[in-house]
Amino acid sequence: MPAVNPEHRDGRGFNAPSARAHDDEPRIDLQWLQALVDNSEKRSVDVLERAVRVGVKALEGLKAPLEATKDIDDTSAAQWLNLISNVQSRAKPTRTIVGVVGNTGAGKSSVISAVLDEERLLATNCMRACTASPTEISYNHSEDPDELYRAEVEFITTAEWLKELQDLYSDLIDGSGEVSRESSNEDSEAGIAYAKIKAVYPRLVKETMPRHNPVELVNEQKVRSVLGTTRKLKATTAGSLYRQLQSYVDSKEKNTDKSIEYWPLIKVVRIYTKASVLSTGVCLVDLPGVQDSNAARAAVAANYMKACTGLWIVAPITRAVDDKTAKSLLGDTFKRQLKYDGSYSAVTFICSKTDDISVTEAVESLNLEDRVSQHESQIRIKEDEIKKLKEKLGDLKDQEAACDEIRDRIDEEMEKWDALLDKLEKGEQVYDPSQDQQTKKRKRHGGARGSRKRRNNDPNDSASGSDSGSGSGSEETDSDADVSNSSDKENSDPKAGEERKPLTKEEIEDKISSLRGERKKTRAGITDLKEQQKETRTVIKEIESEKKNLESEVKAVCIQGRNEYSRTAIKKDFAMGIKELDQETAIEEDEESFNPDVDLRDYDKVAETLPVFCVSSRAFQKLSGRLVRDKFNSAGFRSLEETEIPQLQAHAQKLTENGRAASCRGFLSALSQLLNSLSMWATNDGTRSNLTDSEKRAEENHLRKRIDKLEQELDDVVKETMNNLKEALAENIYEIFDKYLPLAADQALPTATGWGAHRDAGGLLWSTYRATCRRNGVWAGASGLRDFNAELIEPIHTPLSTTWERTFQRRLPAVLTNFAKSTKLLLETFHREATMRTQQRGDSYHRIAVLAQQLHTHGQKVAELPDALNAIVQNLQRDANRSFTPTIQTQMESTYQACAEERGPGCFKRMKDIMVGHVGAHRMTMFQAATRVVQDQLDLMCREVKKRLQDEADDLHDILRRDYLGALIGAEVAGRKGLPRAERALRAEMVPLLQKTDPVFAPVVKGEPEEPEKVEEPEWKEERAASEGLFVAPDAAANEVDFFIDDHDTTMADASIMDTSVVDASMVDAPPPSSTPTATSTIKAEPAEPAPLLSGKQASVPAVTNDHAAPVQPAVAAPPAVSTPTATSTIKAEPAEPAPLLSGQQASVPAVTNDHAAPVQPAVAAPPAVAASPAVAAPQAVAAPPAVAPPRAATGGPDPISNIKREPLEDHDLLTSFCSERNPNSDDEEDGSTATEGEDDEDDEDEDDDNAESSSDEDSSRAPSVDMDLVKPESTD
Repeated sequence: MPAVNPEHRDGRGFNAPSARAHDDEPRIDLQWLQALVDNSEKRSVDVLERAVRVGVKALEGLKAPLEATKDIDDTSAAQWLNLISNVQSRAKPTRTIVGVVGNTGAGKSSVISAVLDEERLLATNCMRACTASPTEISYNHSEDPDELYRAEVEFITTAEWLKELQDLYSDLIDGSGEVSRESSNEDSEAGIAYAKIKAVYPRLVKETMPRHNPVELVNEQKVRSVLGTTRKLKATTAGSLYRQLQSYVDSKEKNTDKSIEYWPLIKVVRIYTKASVLSTGVCLVDLPGVQDSNAARAAVAANYMKACTGLWIVAPITRAVDDKTAKSLLGDTFKRQLKYDGSYSAVTFICSKTDDISVTEAVESLNLEDRVSQHESQIRIKEDEIKKLKEKLGDLKDQEAACDEIRDRIDEEMEKWDALLDKLEKGEQVYDPSQDQQTKKRKRHGGARGSRKRRNNDPNDSASGSDSGSGSGSEETDSDADVSNSSDKENSDPKAGEERKPLTKEEIEDKISSLRGERKKTRAGITDLKEQQKETRTVIKEIESEKKNLESEVKAVCIQGRNEYSRTAIKKDFAMGIKELDQETAIEEDEESFNPDVDLRDYDKVAETLPVFCVSSRAFQKLSGRLVRDKFNSAGFRSLEETEIPQLQAHAQKLTENGRAASCRGFLSALSQLLNSLSMWATNDGTRSNLTDSEKRAEENHLRKRIDKLEQELDDVVKETMNNLKEALAENIYEIFDKYLPLAADQALPTATGWGAHRDAGGLLWSTYRATCRRNGVWAGASGLRDFNAELIEPIHTPLSTTWERTFQRRLPAVLTNFAKSTKLLLETFHREATMRTQQRGDSYHRIAVLAQQLHTHGQKVAELPDALNAIVQNLQRDANRSFTPTIQTQMESTYQACAEERGPGCFKRMKDIMVGHVGAHRMTMFQAATRVVQDQLDLMCREVKKRLQDEADDLHDILRRDYLGALIGAEVAGRKGLPRAERALRAEMVPLLQKTDPVFAPVVKGEPEEPEKVEEPEWKEERAASEGLFVAPDAAANEVDFFIDDHDTTMADASIMDTSVVDASMVDAPPPSSTPTATSTIKAEPAEPAPLLSGKQASVPAVTNDHAAPVQPAVAAPPAVSTPTATSTIKAEPAEPAPLLSGQQASVPAVTNDHAAPVQPAVAAPPAVAASPAVAAPQAVAAPPAVAPPRAATGGPDPISNIKREPLEDHDLLTSFCSERNPNSDDEEDGSTATEGEDDEDDEDEDDDNAESSSDEDSSRAPSVDMDLVKPESTD
């Protein structure tokens, strides 16, 4: 990595020359942090967020010395603490709201669940007539294992439900006071009203509803206990939370238990889950529609729409393939609102249900024959192969059946021969059954002569057949007669017996053996046939699998082809819809100069930049192992990526990157600016200037005049910017008001008359007319949405959209950018003029280089200002452009109410007369009021922008005044020589901390991996960070603040980070935090000035010194020390005055010193330690008995520390010295105790033990003191 230059050189004529600074002047470089700030545009969001975490930790570590001295008047600690807190507040994570809209059945809930990687999380309502409430889904930051999933169900208030009940009753009850017959129609106004009332009050029936009134129903106990409340739910699984939510938002088709249903009363549902897609700050909001019959829900949806960073529009892909493409998915009113808000770039189209496709229709309609022809031919080949194999399989089955028959016959033969063998063994003569069959054949052939009738009537044949015992009615069926009967029959015939020979045993056994061999061969053949069938079936399955893969490929081609077609069509039609809207507006503005051949914007770019995703949530869930109960075929989707849900998840996370990166860059710029100022302040002790007092006063006067001039120049730039901003509004907005007010007044009367016209002329039914009036002119019924207020203001609202967009998307951002450029130029000029005389003297080169670096940081911060101001402008202009319609509604409210109250014969005519009469009489007044409200909103926006500009200019002026006076002159307080000692001491304490701040950013710049946290953060510190909303990750950047842990050079550091010595009155006689005994050390106490501490109303803490030059570190909010006993140490205490502390009530702690020159720093807000019996009872000083040292190990020589020369106090000891000199006359005192800093200090004290007691005698002559034991000697027994 290239080296980073610590001194900024921008080539603008004021870079500092290369020269050595004073040898004793401390140097604080911020090269690594500055490298982050300079290249922040090129760094990833993850790197920037890591740098923010490190920066927050670093600032937290710098607070300790400032907290300890913030109440001292002579220091600027409180000012710096305030600046640090302001910078830390900029580290809060951003929140990106993404609204999801779509019609019923579009698959919004399925898409959102898939994006969240959950099978089912959003509860749905099966009631078609009711409107669902907005549902917000954001990340769950709870660490409770029982709250992996959380939800909040917020209900509307009592007043809001009463207003809706009154409207519902007006729709339900007809003119006769009975329930309208239209209530049986679920799509009618009366049907919707009946469904909602029946859901909340299930025991009501149509006959009894008219006898109740809205006030009575609202006051029912079960309903009133819910209204205005928020129910909180928690679960460990998504399914459990889904079931809990379903009980609130779902409606029962058969409410047999007559229990209340909550869905009409819900205002908004908030769900918190640990989905990774939400971890970067995305908040998905399921918006059922802006126009809801309930005003509270409609207001919630409208507010979400206004705050949305992204807008997802979900529609089934079949609508994109059909003629209803993106041009018709968004209505003109919706598109016009996008135009006002400048939100075209925020729109994302999502085509759902891409798995719903007909391959045949897709191939034909999308002309995919060429792409699928090869696959289809292979499919046909596979089909032929399968057909042939199935035929072969059939043949094999037939052969197997034939073999089975042969095996059966062989088995029968074997049974016959087995029977003959049995008879032979019994002594009977047996004959070959085949010869019997041959004899029978001859007889049958010989007796065949003559007619059948004659044979049948032959008595001999009959007798013969009867004697055979065959039981058959003809000789043709005698062949299978019993063997024994046949043998007996043949043996009775002398002629037949002469022809046959009896069978021997050997012949029978040979025959049986032969039959067994045949049966074995037959069975082997059957086994072979079965194996062939198995192999054939396996081949068929393989080919069928190949065929399915080919069919899946064809389906995938069709799905991808339709996706691409739909994507292109949506992009094109969306751009064309915007073009038509622009052309319509241009014609209304100036029809004569309108040229249709000239595009008003780059519509190709509009089309290209529109994100479109074609997704299948069911395929994604199936491929993810879910939807086990659904027999869904995911063919056509070979991977999760082809469902495009992963791409949509990445898109959602990418929506947060701009906001997160901008927030991080703003924090890092502010951090760099603050650390530069702190560095110049800390290194300036007021003693290193080469100027005489008179020269210093002259230079200070010169610099102050230049700073005052800069202040005036900044004010002039702010005034010029505001004038340009107001001029742009007057030319592009207010002049349009004056131009189109008369046109709107002329068109108002025909518009109002048209509402009551005949249906063929576009008029409304009287029931719809009345329902619209009851809802203040807005009603979304079966015939669609009607908004009387928007229709009245349309002649002004429509032509204004183009100029409004041009003003707020181009003109005003340009004005703010010019402000940044002018301010940056003023800063560069100021720096060059302010440092010119110092450079000519050849003085303060290093400080000039730091000022140049600070100037660069100021320039970056000013360059980021237009974006921040533009965000304020966009937010306020969205409020303003939405004020037209509500103002008209307010002006028409009395008329709507009068129309809704009309009853009886002729009521519709009277309603129309009231409406037309009011519009005709007050049309100009209404439109003037609407434009005046919008103008007031824009004036408010201007005041807000001016305040922000002025605040930025003032802050910049204050920072420059402090930095340049301190760096170039060397003193910030006029009329005083030098700095107060407390201020100098505080600055000295801050220098080492600041010097070690920048290196913690080196691993971030180098891209080194984060190491695991080494030091466990105290719980109180984590709670404080959480309460302040700081951007501190639990496992990140802890190791990168190790520079605050220093046992020798660092003082007044935070005890939650440092392991430092503790001095606390409550810890007298407590053993120091050491694992081994230490030697004694003589300590003596000096009078101490009250010092402000971080926490605890504790007594004042004296300055404490030991025998070494290095100070003993103070503890800040340190936990009680627990350790093994150490050797005793004699100390001397002086009276100390009580100091004001923040919490707790403790006695004062006397100033404590030891035999060394370096002070022992006071403990700050340490919690009480469990100690042995104290040596001093307090509150008054009492002489303690002489210290008795326990036996110690013998050493080989004199103590090596005994001859160390005492040095005078250094600058970093001034704060301790200052605190010890302010009030020496305090009567309240208490024992103090010290704890060793670490093992190094323990070794020093061991070596110093021999000299400790003699040193205490020497030092005791300096001031009156009280001897006390730091550690009580252990009992000998």
